Amino acid sequence: MSAGAPSVDATAVTGTTAFDVRAYTTDPREIRPTDVDLGSLTGLTPTTLDVVADLWRVERSLLDLLRDVLVTPAHVDPRVTAFLITWTYEQFWLAETLAAVLEANGRPAVEPPGGPLGRLRRAWDDRARPTVTAVRTNLLGADVTAAHLVTAWLDAAALDLTYRALAAEEPRLEPLLTRAGALKARHLAFCADDAAPRLATSSGPRRLARRAATRWRWPGTRYAPVTAATARLLTGPVGAGTGEAGPSEVGLARLDATVAALPGLAGTAPVRGAVDRLGRQRRPAATAASPRHA
Repeated sequence: MSAGAPSVDATAVTGTTAFDVRAYTTDPREIRPTDVDLGSLTGLTPTTLDVVADLWRVERSLLDLLRDVLVTPAHVDPRVTAFLITWTYEQFWLAETLAAVLEANGRPAVEPPGGPLGRLRRAWDDRARPTVTAVRTNLLGADVTAAHLVTAWLDAAALDLTYRALAAEEPRLEPLLTRAGALKARHLAFCADDAAPRLATSSGPRRLARRAATRWRWPGTRYAPVTAATARLLTGPVGAGTGEAGPSEVGLARLDATVAALPGLAGTAPVRGAVDRLGRQRRPAATAASPRHA
């Protein structure tokens, strides 16, 4: 276990799914700025830095979502909470490393300014959403946990797709982004393995998960759209996960097929829908923005 990594009571995280939460919690695989040769990553193009900035913003914002999960019945589930301890630790260092890449290229890690709607949403999320979420989800009970796992899987899949596409376009980033993808692979495995048996239990979890999947949006776009660089990367053939020239639908369809194979989610296509919206809602290259929070 890495120095400074969080600890957890492994006796509380045994379960019947294939994912070994005990092994995960005792083997965090953080990626720190000191693990990366930042000197070799200077001089990246502005479009590449736009994508890295979007990735930093999303990885960092996912930590805010932890607040929304922990006010729901999911916080009493020992497998979920054990996973989240190590997940949070890995997320923090990944965001810090992406920020270091930006700063090595003279690009401060900053939040985009967003528009009036984004600012209104952020104020709501900071001040009222946790209370509203706590009341609503505790009325729904443990069924809501499956919906959280499905949307978490979608978030991780979206980020993994972006990492692979950017690695193919900028080889110097490939070692770092491959390691980031390996983190996402473990996150994806946990979410899929734990969501499936929950969805199979009754119609309640399936109904909530289906609603969550159909309402899901590309991570990080609640407050401000992605840059044009990220939208272009994700709507081309490599961004679609094919790894070669070909129809952009192939890789996206593969992800949607994985979601649709979960109990109660047949016929959904959240990833394809989210990518379609990216092209319509993208924003220009990053300009002045508010300072990065410490």
